[in-house]
Amino acid sequence: MVSATATSFAVTYNIGDSYGGGKVAYIFQPGDPGYVEGEQHGLIAAEADVNTMYTDAWDGDPYTGVYVWSTSQFKMKNKKDYAYKAISTTGTAIGDGAANTEKILSVYPAAIYPNSAAAVAHAYRGGGFNDWFLPSIDELKKLYESKGLVGGYADYTYWSSSELSPNIAWYQIFVNGVRRDSNKSYFKRVRPVRVF
Repeated sequence: MVSATATSFAVTYNIGDSYGGGKVAYIFQPGDPGYVEGEQHGLIAAEADVNTMYTDAWDGDPYTGVYVWSTSQFKMKNKKDYAYKAISTTGTAIGDGAANTEKILSVYPAAIYPNSAAAVAHAYRGGGFNDWFLPSIDELKKLYESKGLVGGYADYTYWSSSELSPNIAWYQIFVNGVRRDSNKSYFKRVRPVRVF
């Protein structure tokens, strides 16, 4: 009779490692949603910003690689279709980005608003995965902190999925790490993330 001892072949990843369609940008720590003792989980950032070229449906201008949070249409032009609808229940914490993205898309469906920040993040298919989302502001901060190892970021501003008010959402400045708030109709860059 032969006996065998089970051996663990778990792979450990480091910030900046290529994995899961992108690069590891953050490893969950105790207290983070998704943290499991003895297992490694975290955030994967897309290897590059979303960089599509499109014509904005409302102003008719061409854009490449920058997106509005909701839409650039203003309420005074069409009361049913405008930029400043409240989501009201988005969170800012690590672990909130995926749910935030779904909430945004329930108010601004991708079929109608295909070039919103949440829509282009969710439509990203890096590595063949379909669970990409627009990070919360705290998740976006972790992307900023690991930017030297992940790479590919512009010295620009990036949208989070965290709303501050009906017309304002949070964004991160990738030049100096400062987080600020902005009108949802302003154009900023998008880096999708997913969880592993």
